[in-house]
Amino acid sequence: MDAGRYVREGGPSPIFRECSDEAGTGDASCSEAGIPSMDPDAGNDAGPPPPPCNLVTFEYVDASASSVWISGSFLADGAGVWPTSPGEGALVLENDGAGRWSIEHLVEPVGRHTYKIIVDGTRWIADPGNPVSEPDGFGGQNSVIDPCGASCGDLDEFDWRDAVMYFAMVDRFRDSDGSRMEVSGATDGPIASGQYLGGDLDGVTEQLPYLADLGVTALWLSAPYDNRDTAGAAIDPASDPRMYSAYHGYWPSPENVDYTMPMSPSPRPRVEPRIGGDADLRSLVDTLHATTGRDGHGMKILFDYVMKHADIESGLYRAHPDWFVTPVTGCAPDRWDDPFWSTRCSFTNYLPSFDFYQDAPRRWSVADATWWATEYDLDGFRLDAVKHIPLSWLMDLRDRIDTSVPMPAGQRFYMVGETFDYFSRDTLRRFVDPEEMLDGQFDFPFKRELCTAMFRPEGSLAGFSAWMDGNDGFYGPGSLMTTWIGNHDIPRAIHFASRQIGSCTEGSNAGNGWNPSAYTQPTDAAPYERLGLSFVVMFTSPGIPLVYYGDEIGLAGGGDPDNRRMMPWEDEGDTLLAPQIALRNTVRALGRIRGENPVLGRGRRTTLSSTQDTWVYRMTGCGSAGASDVIVAINRADGANTVSIPAGSYDDLVSETMASGGSISLGPRSFRVLRAR
Repeated sequence: MDAGRYVREGGPSPIFRECSDEAGTGDASCSEAGIPSMDPDAGNDAGPPPPPCNLVTFEYVDASASSVWISGSFLADGAGVWPTSPGEGALVLENDGAGRWSIEHLVEPVGRHTYKIIVDGTRWIADPGNPVSEPDGFGGQNSVIDPCGASCGDLDEFDWRDAVMYFAMVDRFRDSDGSRMEVSGATDGPIASGQYLGGDLDGVTEQLPYLADLGVTALWLSAPYDNRDTAGAAIDPASDPRMYSAYHGYWPSPENVDYTMPMSPSPRPRVEPRIGGDADLRSLVDTLHATTGRDGHGMKILFDYVMKHADIESGLYRAHPDWFVTPVTGCAPDRWDDPFWSTRCSFTNYLPSFDFYQDAPRRWSVADATWWATEYDLDGFRLDAVKHIPLSWLMDLRDRIDTSVPMPAGQRFYMVGETFDYFSRDTLRRFVDPEEMLDGQFDFPFKRELCTAMFRPEGSLAGFSAWMDGNDGFYGPGSLMTTWIGNHDIPRAIHFASRQIGSCTEGSNAGNGWNPSAYTQPTDAAPYERLGLSFVVMFTSPGIPLVYYGDEIGLAGGGDPDNRRMMPWEDEGDTLLAPQIALRNTVRALGRIRGENPVLGRGRRTTLSSTQDTWVYRMTGCGSAGASDVIVAINRADGANTVSIPAGSYDDLVSETMASGGSISLGPRSFRVLRAR
């Protein structure tokens, strides 16, 4: 398909439609000459047209603002001067009464345009809802639009916005050889366990076809670095007397590696021998890169990187105790957010915290991370406990990565952070800056809101829709957050979906982490269907959706370590329930749909209707780039509901059949994903 040709229609306001060498786009079909057909029946089979590609909706959420305007290059006078007020031609956004300001405006479709939002007549800012920006020449940023699709990029090229991420905890994912190397003294158990259970790198490699078929395009691998060899006590031994091994990878135990020659360190950093060796890790990465994902590109890999601390028994600590905060002081609850101690306290007494306010340890850590990234041809990092390190470490790492990994896939080495905070988006945003720090974070507030809206009886999809409108651009231009519903630090998602767990922010503790008999596999279909709907929202919205291993089958489990049970594999004799298989099929279908429809990750969402139990939205904005609009309809209720879909012909992307718009019935806890024909 070529870039298209534009024709101008008459009327009070000129409307530009795109014509292509294929079917016409907009409400006019196009002749071979690229002008609207005068045939009154042309295109009628398709029903009412979608909006023209150059009809742009500008939105801004700020309940405290008294006025919001838009100024930009598309409103400039003949001398190129932007208007500074409505009297000079700035657009006036209207407030819906709840602090959501918006306006629709027809923008010249040819070329790219820059603009800013003017708040209260004086404050000029880039649009937080638009991820595309460029320097304005005065130290700030202008937002950029190319209204007819170029902002969606080249649909044939890899783009992180299309990605689906999967977290495999190596020791708990797949045991390739039936052997395991245990740590003396670690507490074991038949289900919940603090011991190594035998999962290995070769096991992950064996299951790459499974992940590709599931729709995974980016694998987050638990930290593969050499870890502590001695059992360690819980963070709070008074409440949890059990002992733990470093099976999870979060207790790094590096040797005193000399990075004077950055790419030839001495001694060579070691892979954790209990999960495999250097050759096994290299084979995994190479095989993964050669495996084609649903997006048509080789799969990508991120390593978990743990920079907060090191094992007190490590060679590095023994050689450089002065690189660490002394005395080793635990992170009591009142120190988690303390401006001084939050970046200096240690999680436990055998994991001393690096003192990254010193140059030497910061340089060493950044060199170590960069070596792993370049040596194994990584595509990104998941960075642990971000809010417990100084910003200078993040800035130094970004700078080194940018110079050491030239032109990575998708134009970015994706760095996503973990900041465990369900309530303060400002805290998460503090670390997000694709130019200098993180590309994004795991969106904890999103998890809380999605869980409440989808799983709790009192939840509301209408409320969630409104919240999402304000969250889409909250983290700034160019940011790319990771959305999630389950991870390794909280009870399994299926128990939130079953309503066994009442609070969407419940974490792990000794009571729920070592009581597997209380967290058995649900047998009825309802919780699996609710969990499936949460994946629907994630897979059909901007942001990188995360699947925590086992959540695609609703794997049961309480808190840590019960939420880290061995992954069941049917070829090893594990029997899955019918609702588990149905959920996996849903996730597989969603992975295929996201891979084949870039508008889901690159486009913008417009809500068509919402109630407490239903939500219908359109993903749009990439039509001129070749990606048709997609409409998503969700019903979270335990009974059927009727929703309205814009008239027209569609492809039902789940059933892979044709469908028509209009009034449609959604069964209990069901959804439809429809692509405009």
